[in-house]
Amino acid sequence: MKADTPIALADLTQMTEDERELLVNQIRERRLAPVRAYEELTLMKTEARKEHLEIVWTKQLGMFEKDLTRADKALTALEKRGTKLRAIKLEIEQL
Repeated sequence: MKADTPIALADLTQMTEDERELLVNQIRERRLAPVRAYEELTLMKTEARKEHLEIVWTKQLGMFEKDLTRADKALTALEKRGTKLRAIKLEIEQL
């Protein structure tokens, strides 16, 4: 089979059926190469985005846990202060 290039096109009328099928498959492969590259890059981009979001999520979860701990401590302190205030009020009422 004579090479099929943009300058010297192969003569389809002088090709065998197998040569024509091979030519069509080669053209198909050339056209699919960029599509495969695009799909691969899209998957890589999606994976990178997912990894980034997981890092951000982990960081935000850590901050949430710290805030929750501070809130628990603050509520405990408020409960103690409220108990002291009730005790003082009862003492004032008894006087």
